[in-house]
Order: sequence, then C-alpha cells, then structure tokens
Amino acid sequence: MGTEIWSLEGVPCGPPDMVVDSLADRVIKIQVIADALPAGADIALQATLTDVEDKVEIIEQHSHNIERWWGALAGPTETNAIEANVTRPFTATSGNDTWGTAIPILGTADNPVLTNQTTFDAHRILIVDLDDQVDPWRVRFIWGAGTSADAISAGQWSEIMVVAAISPGNRAGGVPVPVRMPQCAIGLKMWTQSWNNTLNEVLDFFWGAHGYPYPPP
Repeated sequence: MGTEIWSLEGVPCGPPDMVVDSLADRVIKIQVIADALPAGADIALQATLTDVEDKVEIIEQHSHNIERWWGALAGPTETNAIEANVTRPFTATSGNDTWGTAIPILGTADNPVLTNQTTFDAHRILIVDLDDQVDPWRVRFIWGAGTSADAISAGQWSEIMVVAAISPGNRAGGVPVPVRMPQCAIGLKMWTQSWNNTLNEVLDFFWGAHGYPYPPP
C-alpha cells in the first residue's frame, strides 16, 4: 500500500456543500468549478488581476521614489518657473476671503523630476513663511495646458488647508505637507493660489515632486 498523502476526509473545497476526500478528488472538483465558470470569465478575471497589478505598481513607485524640491526662478513664468534653491520661495498672495492671483510654479520648459521620466506629481509643499499666523489658509495646486482659469473651470486642481504654528521661530510649522493630485505629463503648467480671510496676505513656500516611471527607462 502506498504512502497516504491525504489524511483528512470531508475537506471543504469551493462551494459550501462541496467536500473532497482525496487529492485526486480535489483536483477533479476544482476542475468542475472551473468548467462551470461563464464563457469569458477567465479573460475578465485576468483583466481584473492585471488592473490590480498596475495599480499596485503605481503605489509602489509612489512610495519608493526620489523627490526633487524647487524654489522660484527670479521672475517665474509659464515657460520657466523653477530653480533649485533655498533662498527664493514661491510667493502666493491671498484675496479678500477668496482665492488670490494664480502664480506659475511650473512652466512648459521645466522638468521637475528625472530625465526620461514622463509624468510627475507635486508631492509635498513646505511653507516657510506667512503673514497671518492665526487664521486658516487654503492653498491650491492647479495644472493644465491652457490658462489657469481654464484649468480651474475643468476641475484640474487640488487643495490643502494649513494653520501656522505660532510659537516663536516656527511661524509656518516647518514640516512639509502632503499634496494629493493625479500624475501629470511633463510639459504641463502648474500654478498655485492662496486664500486667507484678509486681502494681500502672503504665503511663501517650496514644493517637491515625484517622477514616474521609477526607475526611469
């Protein structure tokens, strides 16, 4: 008599009322389940699995990536706006309890990430100074190929809210704040606006970007 390889009887397999009494029986009944799938179900299942794998890869690249930080070019424009520095932050001025003027923070000729990466997202913002240290602020990132007004109308923007840390020497909190936005193609423009309850309050910041794919091809 050969060595027993299936010591249990009545092992559940698939549907609640299906049990198996041997290894061969398990194989047969799994095949029965597979044969009972509707036509094309295996193709649909594979498509779903592929979609899940793609999304997991995006999450993986977002979590294990490089980050590049940017200050403002002297006189930033919608063609060139960024420069690697720690002395010239971008400056967004508030409206009177509404959004202030949109300022360019990325131009069409700028690449905020690595060569050969094709898309990016603004990952974090570091606020280094602000006038109003008591009241809340809204800050939004806008992206698009046309004007900032077109992009806003199309819903191509994402926002955060911040409140200053009012302890001396720590006016803006000193900690980067995450930004949520979709991946954008290199060559799109970006703008920022700020909102405070008082007109012409100023908020200064640097921002950091992630690039995709990572590693670049």
